[in-house]
Amino acid sequence: MKKIFTLAASALMASAAWAGVITLDLNANVNPATIEYGDNGVWTECYNDVDYAWLEFGDANGMFYLSHLLERESWGGYYWDGFTPAIGGDQTDYGQSGSSDGWIVNYGGCMAGGGCVINADGTVTADPAQPYLVGFYSWFYPDPSNQVMFMDKDGNSTFTPVGVYVCNHPWPYYGCAHGDGFSEGFAEGDYFELVAHGVDAEGNETTASINLIEYANGQLNALNDWTFFDLSGLGEVESVYFTLNSTDQGPYGMNTAAYFCMDKFQVKVAGTTALESLDADKQVTGVKYVNMAGMVSDKPFSGMNVVVTSYTDGTTSTVKVIK
Repeated sequence: MKKIFTLAASALMASAAWAGVITLDLNANVNPATIEYGDNGVWTECYNDVDYAWLEFGDANGMFYLSHLLERESWGGYYWDGFTPAIGGDQTDYGQSGSSDGWIVNYGGCMAGGGCVINADGTVTADPAQPYLVGFYSWFYPDPSNQVMFMDKDGNSTFTPVGVYVCNHPWPYYGCAHGDGFSEGFAEGDYFELVAHGVDAEGNETTASINLIEYANGQLNALNDWTFFDLSGLGEVESVYFTLNSTDQGPYGMNTAAYFCMDKFQVKVAGTTALESLDADKQVTGVKYVNMAGMVSDKPFSGMNVVVTSYTDGTTSTVKVIK
């Protein structure tokens, strides 16, 4: 479990000030109805090629649809594309000695160390007990893999993406750091890029991109903490899909492992005002920190804290944070 960075004010406002924002909650799973995880942290039904072309998460406010295996063919339990839920935040390097064999079953990792938790004070933490999404980008599938769609409570499928939290998957990170069975390891000027494509009702596309890894000024820079990826520039869309691009290319395409991690996809439902002030009638009146021994303080304890925030309307909220 590890502490992650404090969001820049602009990124925080991009996610907090939009009216009508709905955030993907991976604990609100609808299809599959239950999710079990194996010892490798991966959803045990990842290779089920009958029931799960699309995964569904949501509640009465709206439903997120995530592509998983669109052609419903796992080739005997060896292939999937799109997204799969995972847990545990394994950061182990399974590509030692220049081989990729260890990654074949150990693909449930996350360099942030666990699922993304957005705290009341604007900090972001990683909790290995919380799920996240591992995305695998397949260039073999004829239509875009890694698709996200959304339908609001009134049945509207048009939405405006606000943003999503992303970080590196261990396989491409370590491959770019020192090479594996396919990647040669990055040198000056190399980069590994995540691109979001917004598709509107007429099929027109807009894009936004972020470098997950880049080698610049003699050092490797990597987004190994949960990082807010602003998608508001995509505009109103009916779907978003993700692709990956790397400067490390071979005769059969990209050598860098085509994985990334994602959590807390945020959308603004159709018909709401772009920017509105937060509820002025609901202000914070106090914050208390409770440690695992039940001790209460006005300041956070070292280690795990339960943060209890009280508001002027009499309500409270609780989140877990790590100091």
